[in-house]
Amino acid sequence: MLRAVLADDETKVIYLLEKLIDWEKMGFEITGVASDGLQALQLVEETQPHLLVTDIRMPGCSGLELVKRAKALQPGLHCIIISGYREFEYAQSAIKYGVEDYLLKPLKKDELTAILMRLRDKLGEEERIEYRQEKDRVKRQELLIEALYKSAGQKIPFAGREQVNEEYGFHYSEGICCAAIVRPDVSEADRHREAYRILLQHALDIVRRELRNIGSEAAVSVLREGIAAVIGVNSYDPVEMRQCFTKIRKEIEKQRDLFWDIRVFVSVGSRGESMQMLSRSLSEALWLSADRICSDAAVRDAETETIPLENHYQMDVAMRKRFRDAAELLDEAQFRRVLKESGEELRGRGGLHGMMVREWFYEVVRACIYGMEQSGTVESSCEAELMDSFWYCRSLDEIYALLERKILEKLTHMREERSLQENRPIAQAKEYILAHYSEALRLEDVSAAAGFNATYFSTFFKKETGLSFTDYLGQVRITKAKELLLRDEFSVMDVCEAVGYKDLKYFSRLFKKVTGISPSDYRKLYR
Repeated sequence: MLRAVLADDETKVIYLLEKLIDWEKMGFEITGVASDGLQALQLVEETQPHLLVTDIRMPGCSGLELVKRAKALQPGLHCIIISGYREFEYAQSAIKYGVEDYLLKPLKKDELTAILMRLRDKLGEEERIEYRQEKDRVKRQELLIEALYKSAGQKIPFAGREQVNEEYGFHYSEGICCAAIVRPDVSEADRHREAYRILLQHALDIVRRELRNIGSEAAVSVLREGIAAVIGVNSYDPVEMRQCFTKIRKEIEKQRDLFWDIRVFVSVGSRGESMQMLSRSLSEALWLSADRICSDAAVRDAETETIPLENHYQMDVAMRKRFRDAAELLDEAQFRRVLKESGEELRGRGGLHGMMVREWFYEVVRACIYGMEQSGTVESSCEAELMDSFWYCRSLDEIYALLERKILEKLTHMREERSLQENRPIAQAKEYILAHYSEALRLEDVSAAAGFNATYFSTFFKKETGLSFTDYLGQVRITKAKELLLRDEFSVMDVCEAVGYKDLKYFSRLFKKVTGISPSDYRKLYR
């Protein structure tokens, strides 16, 4: 819906403008009316309308002065002048100040409708062009952040200023630049990923808007670690930047009515004049963001802290093997014991920081994935899915609980899959027997259908069913015989042959052994 502000010192003219046409049907919403020029100017500043309709003669400041000052506030504003004067100089002045159309008193519905239709089409095209331009800007920003993230991961300097400007449209000519991470945290984010994704999109809009408001050149994009920002300013004012990030935190945390208990962490990397140093700046911001697991500070700044980027965690070989063995055996109890011991060892380390916790987490995941792969097929996306889960956690306790839950889910699923795999040949054999029980069925036929040799299958079948192949086949045949004996069109001999027997005496003897009565008596008793 397009926004419009109406201004005229005559109440009846304002009333007529509001009632002359159906503004909503035309695609406009009247966001304010004013009876003097200064009041109209304030409405323009507050409501950011697409359209201003004003009388040429206004108290406070004239309509032409209002247009001039309003366009200075909002260059994209479209203006229509209302006048009872037909003098040429007024039209000339209005055009000079940026008026795009005019209405003569007395106002006519058809004229206003025609003007608004033209303006609506024009605004629609402008919005489409602006949307395409904004979409292109956003995509180039995402590519810039992606390239910088890769550069930081490889620990190599980022591209030079001219290359960044040319490839990504980041128009930073001189001054100070840095990288930052804004991380909104909510409880149980891993269980509510779609809701968290929506929150991140709102947070992204807030970060982009507030960085623009301080006049900086900024590129922002969502990473799994949070919202990454590359900032370039002519002169770095630490107070202004701190206030900007404080406002960002407060604006995001206002969403808590919809998104649980939000806490926002801001991590700022070191500053410098060269864009090549952005790789290190982002690495520092990412390190500080990960360290929120071990620190409650809401804002961290690499300029005021010593960051041990080279201080890493490495799991003991024996501990890694214990994780692998537990996962390979699909042993949940053993995995719990190993996880508890390893977690306690981690907590007891001196100088523990968030990046070490992340590295421990990754070691556990990789060891368990390796073990599970020795036991069966593991989905290719499993490792990446588990790794991403780390960034949804807010504390070491949450990370521990998440690891326990996720890995146990995988172990349980694989154990159930293995059980199904082991039982599948038996199910296939039973299906084959049901389809062929009336034939001269042999053990070799059934074992071949299940994919086993006859000797192994005979033992395996009895172990899983509790019956030998011959006994199970006999049960199936007798069950089918009982069904057929209840039908008049079959004699006992017919039933005998229908279920796979040629010898009536043998069939009758077997039937009586299983049911306790002869086939003839069964028919008399149950039919």
